[in-house]
Amino acid sequence: MNENLPVKKDNFLAEIEVMDLSNIKNDQFLVAVGTGDPNGVKFLCSTIHGPYDFTTMVQEVGDMWNTHQHHAKVIICESDPTKQVKMLDGNTIDYIECHATDIITEAMLAGAFDEKEFTCKAGLVLEEESSDPRHKKVADVAESDTLS
Repeated sequence: MNENLPVKKDNFLAEIEVMDLSNIKNDQFLVAVGTGDPNGVKFLCSTIHGPYDFTTMVQEVGDMWNTHQHHAKVIICESDPTKQVKMLDGNTIDYIECHATDIITEAMLAGAFDEKEFTCKAGLVLEEESSDPRHKKVADVAESDTLS
């Protein structure tokens, strides 16, 4: 993965971008129908499914878009309750929706293709204000550590 790649926010057109998804390929995911802002953290809780590995998540997101025209919300699973909730950003979801078949085919062929020239990398959305009191406690401890 090229660390110098940008996470594109403006002028993003999923159909022409070549996104490097390697930074999320080893994660576990939950997938639900997204509601509201694509870069927000809201989703329809009755639709959540998972955990999925990367390829199965891509298939679920692609199927959700192709079958129902619903944008997905993809949550990255984390077993540490003190860490912030991470979700894929709207542009990453758009890219996966647009290229799901290609991503799955490449995964099945296990990298048999030549190296691609990426134009951007996957973006994440972090919760601004967490309702989970464990997150605030960690933030308070971290803040007090810096004040000492």
